Amino acid sequence: MRGWLSFTAAFLFVSATLSISARAEETTSCRAVCRDHAERVKRLFTALDLESEELAKVKSAVEKKDWPAACDALVAFYREGRSGAWLRIEPVERGTQRHLPADPILDDTFTIQRLTAKQPRLSTGQLNWGYNGPQNDREWGWLLNRHSYFSTLLHAWQKTGNPIYSLCFDRLVRDWVASNPPPGRDVSSAQWRVLEVGLRLNAAWPRAFYGFQQSDEFTAASRILMLSSIPDHADHCMRFHAGGGNHVLMEMYGLANAAACWPQFKDADKWFEYATRRMLPEIGRQVYPDGVQKELTSHYHRVSLTSFEHFSALAQRAGRELPASYLRGVELMWNYLAFSIRPDGSGVLNNDSDRNNNRAQLFRAAERYKRADWKWVATNGQDGKRPAGLPSAVFPWAGHVIMRNGWDPDAHWAFFDVGPAGIGHRHRDRLHLSIAAYGRDLLVDGGRYWYKNDEWRRYFIGTQAHNSILIDGISQNYGPSAVDEPMTGNYAVLPGLDYARGCFDGPYLQLVGKAVHTRAVVYLRDVGWVVVDRVESDRPRRIEALWHFHPDCNVAVQGLSAATTDKGKGNLRIAPVGDVRWKLQLVKGQTEPDIQGWYSPEYNVKQPNPTAVYQAQIDDNTTFAWILIPSMGPVPEFQAESLPVPEGSTRMRFTLADGSTTEVAVRLTGKSPIPLSAGLKLEGDCGVLRPGKDPLVVGGRITDSHRHVQAAHQYDR
Repeated sequence: MRGWLSFTAAFLFVSATLSISARAEETTSCRAVCRDHAERVKRLFTALDLESEELAKVKSAVEKKDWPAACDALVAFYREGRSGAWLRIEPVERGTQRHLPADPILDDTFTIQRLTAKQPRLSTGQLNWGYNGPQNDREWGWLLNRHSYFSTLLHAWQKTGNPIYSLCFDRLVRDWVASNPPPGRDVSSAQWRVLEVGLRLNAAWPRAFYGFQQSDEFTAASRILMLSSIPDHADHCMRFHAGGGNHVLMEMYGLANAAACWPQFKDADKWFEYATRRMLPEIGRQVYPDGVQKELTSHYHRVSLTSFEHFSALAQRAGRELPASYLRGVELMWNYLAFSIRPDGSGVLNNDSDRNNNRAQLFRAAERYKRADWKWVATNGQDGKRPAGLPSAVFPWAGHVIMRNGWDPDAHWAFFDVGPAGIGHRHRDRLHLSIAAYGRDLLVDGGRYWYKNDEWRRYFIGTQAHNSILIDGISQNYGPSAVDEPMTGNYAVLPGLDYARGCFDGPYLQLVGKAVHTRAVVYLRDVGWVVVDRVESDRPRRIEALWHFHPDCNVAVQGLSAATTDKGKGNLRIAPVGDVRWKLQLVKGQTEPDIQGWYSPEYNVKQPNPTAVYQAQIDDNTTFAWILIPSMGPVPEFQAESLPVPEGSTRMRFTLADGSTTEVAVRLTGKSPIPLSAGLKLEGDCGVLRPGKDPLVVGGRITDSHRHVQAAHQYDR
């Protein structure tokens, strides 16, 4: 009896398995796809180059109008062939282990920009590909339709051999193609916005299509549907691509990549040639001669650089030679990332950037381009060759000034923005200053948080999230988007100091009357920074000077000085100098009456951060200054005094805890000489005196009482 029951159970199991297989065959075979998507299948074979010898079997079946046989032959061609060889993987041994990062996808649960949620399904059972996530953010929908999680599933299957991951990929890609026909027009939908189209061709689809070739769970129907959608994607990219910016780069790289990965299509050469014609001029249109992409956003600079460089690799693989100017432009873009990098390896956090770490990518680029100086930078001086000259750098077209004193992990680093706003992803952040020292961030840019048009977005793009000045509580508006020539006569990098000056002359958002903010930053190498501000106004104003500290900083207020106080870590003390009667308030994570004191290191993430808000009333044109001193461990208080100067200038003397004294004079307007100690006189933009050392000057000269020149400097032209 027991044997009869065992036989019955086995028979029922085999019968159920055969039944499931039969049902799957009804929807996933070549015959099924020809039945359910007849016109799509015919269009696929019309798009293929059937005159190619390698598709002879396919052509024979097509000539007989035996569409299932043609599909079988095409599936066999890709499974057994060498097309896309660089994307194929070795056969995977079947297994049962699980890969936790991929498991949520099995249940339609996705993590996008650090937010995890389940994507709903429609009444038809298909995934709702147009759903914009739990926060109704279009970015969720767009990123979901880029299909980057196909690579997660591929990695899980490759690592474990578990068919549940390849089955999930098969189900998702078949669902997507079947339920999202091309619109035939330019749209901003999650499924067919042209950027998502280009990005699918860029990586996710080629990698998954060829990576899963040896998976039995990647069904014939899914393979045919995916192939049938490639010409749709390419056509959409060609007809509706962006006119400029980083989008057109990703779209054209995707188009060229489709040609390289699927050369069996008739129009593959046309796709590649079109992408080449559009891509090559963009290196000149989008990248300044100093190597900075014109959106002036570090995050998107890297995005654009990736597209430019990947296209170069595609061209090389195809045996197509690119102009030397294109290749030089790509190298200059890497050079910007190299010489703007923080000591910890991350890039500038500005405009719509995340706090990306560029160290590993820069190291690999240094090897590709044989740049020993980049390798030195990427390794904090542990490998490569020390860069020639001083460590600070100025990118005069972008208006980005990087001030630093070395390449080691504890080096001082600052970013001062005196350039245009950028052609995209821009913030109202002119004259912002970020500072890092002794291994951590101290003063920070607010970041981007998200792209939803709400009060949070307005905060993060506004001056109020940056280390600059509000006038009557009002943010800057955007300044010029781009420039036609580099800045001159406002910066210098010298052995003892760096100097840069910029101006925001409006307009401010909804400000009554006229106000102009001018700022100069002087970096005294190995010591700290002096910041000089001037507000010119046609009426009395309330001004707010903002200093945003990193969330990890503990900040204490001591009189009018704000200082971080973390033991055994890098710290910074800020103290005002001048006659302005400041009121200082420390704000953190405020939402009422206004949002203030928030920091976003990456999309969808915001953290409260301590912010020193200095507020004062001014009657008319006013000049004031700040001293910013970093140190390892808490920064002792220092003595500072304001000294007499002509209007439009400032002069101070400060003494640090070690007894060292420094005198700094800065002229922002006018041409009147500034008297200095010991009978000296500054006829220029900036002068620095330190006992026992030669005077330092920027943009002019320092003379003694006999008119003998003690120091002189002329700006580079």
